Amino acid sequence: MNNLSPARAGSSPFGPTGPARPLPAQSPRIGLVDLVRGLALAAMVVFHSAWNLSFLGFVQTDISADPGWRLFSHVIAGSFLLLAGLSLGLAHGRLLRPDPFRDRVVIIAGAALLVTLDTWVALSDRLVLFGILHCIALGSLLCRPLLRGAWWAPAIVAIPVGLLPLASGHPLFAGLQGVIAASPLHGLWQYSGLSVLPPITVDFVPIFPWFAIMLVGLSLGLRLARGAGAGRLAAVILPRPLAPLAWAGRRSLPIYLIHQPVLIGALMLVSFMMPGLTAGLASRAEGTFRRDCVQECRSSNSQEVCNRSCNCVIETLRQDSARFKSIVIEGRNDKSSTDGINAAVIMCFRPPASGG
Repeated sequence: MNNLSPARAGSSPFGPTGPARPLPAQSPRIGLVDLVRGLALAAMVVFHSAWNLSFLGFVQTDISADPGWRLFSHVIAGSFLLLAGLSLGLAHGRLLRPDPFRDRVVIIAGAALLVTLDTWVALSDRLVLFGILHCIALGSLLCRPLLRGAWWAPAIVAIPVGLLPLASGHPLFAGLQGVIAASPLHGLWQYSGLSVLPPITVDFVPIFPWFAIMLVGLSLGLRLARGAGAGRLAAVILPRPLAPLAWAGRRSLPIYLIHQPVLIGALMLVSFMMPGLTAGLASRAEGTFRRDCVQECRSSNSQEVCNRSCNCVIETLRQDSARFKSIVIEGRNDKSSTDGINAAVIMCFRPPASGG
């Protein structure tokens, strides 16, 4: 997410003011890249603000399921991956610097682990095991062998990486999907992006196909670093009003880690002080529970059966208001909640009795 090349000593944070000069082994900091990253960061804050309002019941729209908001989130994720690859190419396109490369990967991987732990505490079984930071960390390691080759090589590799998920859903691969789903590799396969049954999580950015975008960015970064393009971009002086966005772009990782706890913490405080604003939380939670139930059911049943059975589960749980609140609204998964769900599932998913 961050530009991997540090600012050159004595240079303006918005690029040199003189004409483009021959590039050293390490490319200069490019303010224009920082600006684009800052814009992506601002878009991400907008999306997470909307998601928080939906998740906490301030608005009725299910942001995670709305097609427009989902497209918006995909554009944001794609922009961060493109910039991650671009920055990697700019920083190491002429000379691979092993220590800075290693340190950056460790920092991003550590940040990804923090996201996993945080969502595990806050969201339990919907935790993030492979989100945007996980993809960038692993993608960076996968990019390393390509840093010394031709600048166009990563773009060529991006083609099968981007297209393979389309082929994985073809009927010819149905048998392979079934074999892997029944094997110990099921967990890894589910998180690869090639499984027809993706995991239930609030953020999922698998290597296939998302790594293809990072590879395209890497090709662009290598091309710029090995030619005069990086120098020309570094010479671009940004207008002063855009300085805050470029500043944020240079600090995207800490802002990424901090902004969501701050946003959701503030909204939770408002919700506590003004509970009437979140009256739609119950219906939102019920919709999420139903969607997750249907998604899990579809692995072995038709859409009609899943819709009918999951509605039955919800109505069965609703007969005990305390249990309904614990399981559906609060999303708890303690023993009592698990027993309640299992009992409802056994009753609602059993085959109907045949006529005599």
